[in-house]
Amino acid sequence: MSLAELKREVAGLSPAEQAELVAYINDQLQPDDPAYRRELARLLNDQDRRNWVTWNDAKREAAR
Repeated sequence: MSLAELKREVAGLSPAEQAELVAYINDQLQPDDPAYRRELARLLNDQDRRNWVTWNDAKREAAR
C-alpha cells in the first residue's frame, strides 16, 4: 500500500479511529524512551482545557 493510499484510508476513519491510530503511531515511534512516555502521559492527562488543541487544529498543524 502506498503512502497516498494510506492517507486516503486514514481520512475515511472515524475521529475515534483516527485518535486510536495516532496513539498507536506515537507508541511505535518512541517505544523505549521513558522520558518521552512520561511527557506524553503528562500531556494526555492534562485537565486544563486552556492547554488542549482541537483535532482540526492538530490536523492542520500536521499538514504543514
